[in-house]
Amino acid sequence: MGALPLPKELEEIRLERNCSMSWSSSDFRPSAQVSGENGALEEQKSPKFKKRETEVYIGNLPLDISEISEKASAQGFAGTTACPQLTPKASGEPCETEKPKTSFFAVPMEMRGSFLVLLLRECFRDLGWLATIPSIGGEVGLLVTSTVPQTPFFWAMHITETLYQNMQALFSALAEAEERQPYLQDSAVRRGTRGLAEYHLGDYGPAWNRCWVLDRVDSWVVVMFVDFGRSATIPVQSLRTLDSDDFWTIPPLTQPFMLEKGILSSNQVIHRILKGKITGALNLESHILKFEEFK
Repeated sequence: MGALPLPKELEEIRLERNCSMSWSSSDFRPSAQVSGENGALEEQKSPKFKKRETEVYIGNLPLDISEISEKASAQGFAGTTACPQLTPKASGEPCETEKPKTSFFAVPMEMRGSFLVLLLRECFRDLGWLATIPSIGGEVGLLVTSTVPQTPFFWAMHITETLYQNMQALFSALAEAEERQPYLQDSAVRRGTRGLAEYHLGDYGPAWNRCWVLDRVDSWVVVMFVDFGRSATIPVQSLRTLDSDDFWTIPPLTQPFMLEKGILSSNQVIHRILKGKITGALNLESHILKFEEFK
């Protein structure tokens, strides 16, 4: 199998510019507003309109769902935009409106700092990649590789000349070594194993890519494709060995982001480029950058 073809959007960007960004509004789709506050959550307010509040939990959601229900009820979470039935203080007095709805989002496990530190230690033997993320800012182009349904979280490649060079080097090396890499012995496949497995790139077809074993159940394993932020369940016998550190010197090509506004529809944006700007980072998980798409 030859070298994995790069998405045509990246090739066009490389030819049209050297690290400078020039975007066309036809290449992306608009999205809606997300906000949050208080440590792990942030909130944005408008002086004219009341917007939906978003709370982001770094850990799991509260175990007692009744607590959420009571809190949500008090904040109008279960209410509608219609005016509630209230007893007016005086005839002709305008009806009061309910408080804005509140959306709860837990940070996905595979995006949390503790998980990424473990991944970097076991796969790359280096934590330096995390330290480079906060330096990203301003206008950016993001090639979406994975989304977390019904949340503002997604994985994407930050498009730069360095990314292009890393993709060329990594995919060429994997394509060249693929047939020489033996399949892993059944006894060698366990949680934390580094390997090579086929990843399907939509219209580009399947290609062998780096993966990390998250869990094993009988003859099946759950792996994470570290360069795409996606997990898959595959047969144990389909894993090839890839334990040489030479294949793990290039850091993950993708990284976690959170939309400043709205959520991404699961499949429509994967392998598309979004243009926008970095507006900050998620509190307590500063490696998750907040992204606002240009309209």
